[in-house]
Amino acid sequence: QRQLSLSWQANTPWSNQNQTHDLYRSRSGPNGPFNLIARVPVTTPASFTYVDTGEDRVLTDGNTSGVLSADSSYCYRVMTRGQYPPTDPRLASLGLLTNYSQIQCATPTDTARPCPPQLGLDSLDCASLSAESLCNQTSFTNNLRWTPTGGPTCDPNVVGYNLYFSRYAGDSLRLLTRVPTPTTSFAHASLTTVAGCYYVTALSARGLESRPSNTVCNQACPQFALPNVFTPNGDGKNDLFTPLRCPAFVEQVEFIVYNRWGAKVYQSTGASLAWDGRSSAGAELPSGLYYYQASVRFGLLERNAPPLVVKGWVQILRETVSQQ
Repeated sequence: QRQLSLSWQANTPWSNQNQTHDLYRSRSGPNGPFNLIARVPVTTPASFTYVDTGEDRVLTDGNTSGVLSADSSYCYRVMTRGQYPPTDPRLASLGLLTNYSQIQCATPTDTARPCPPQLGLDSLDCASLSAESLCNQTSFTNNLRWTPTGGPTCDPNVVGYNLYFSRYAGDSLRLLTRVPTPTTSFAHASLTTVAGCYYVTALSARGLESRPSNTVCNQACPQFALPNVFTPNGDGKNDLFTPLRCPAFVEQVEFIVYNRWGAKVYQSTGASLAWDGRSSAGAELPSGLYYYQASVRFGLLERNAPPLVVKGWVQILRETVSQQ
């Protein structure tokens, strides 16, 4: 609501307290005409104040009520009333004394903010995804849509929206982008994971921002499985030990291999897994059964989500490559 907060003080040898002061307003500049809009009871120095919302509360000289415009200037003056204390009978006999203030003009500040929008997000349904749903997909997009809302205390003049984002749940959301009206959607593209949280705010023409909308979060759907045999014989087929089908949202794999006697023969850490059947020293490991442990970290909504630990065995088969 646009309004002007007015205050005045009296520097007089008499007291202006416990009186009623008359407040006048001009909508057409310091030369008037001035209309009496309020009679303000003054009891203490702190009560020499009045908040003008545009209403005319005294109609004896006409009704000048109307919304205050942030593009207009309004001028005011106050007629104070006061009296000498009865302890000085000679001065007290002068009765009620009136005094006009100087004229002051001001422009109201628009404090009305837009209503917060209602935000929605196209999230993944992990239960409905098959192993092939995200096959070979390394870049993801979160599609966001929001609906403007209104109310009697909200500014309807919305010129844009601020979209906020945090990668992890519990983190402070920071400004991601600004979207001008009438657009009410945004595609957050080129993501390595869909995990993250969002809210949106509305912006008024005067730069005031609404309260945040509801917060929406998207969770990733982790997928990771390993085979139990591979043939690193150089024929270009099944030469590497890699995850089955389509691993999804993998950020890091710590992989350790042991031989059948429990000795560690290979270890690696990286964003993916592609073991060629060699030891950490680079020597070809013989055919046979090996045991592994893979600790897999995914791009989830939780910053410190525990890794998925996959334990199992794999058989290395080396066939003789015929020479022609």
